[in-house]
Amino acid sequence: MKNKLTEVIQGLCGADSKETINTLYDEGLLSSNSVRNYLIRLDFNNALKKNNSELIKNIFIDLSVEYNISIRQAQRIVYDYMKNKVSSNGNTITN
Repeated sequence: MKNKLTEVIQGLCGADSKETINTLYDEGLLSSNSVRNYLIRLDFNNALKKNNSELIKNIFIDLSVEYNISIRQAQRIVYDYMKNKVSSNGNTITN
């Protein structure tokens, strides 16, 4: 997972960001679960954008296989995050 996160961040911030990620891991500021959850949400969003005709359940099946977790766990990671990002009136919460 660390390598996949490194690739994502290098794509956003440039090649020098690998050292930053290594330092964050070494200092205990990044946990494996938080990185995994971030990558699952990122993959889910990318799948929705890329495969807009694909059933959401198929996306969760693919995520569960890729990250070796249950389908329900993949759903909770995505839905719990979204529940915290959307207010009761349907608007996105910005911090």
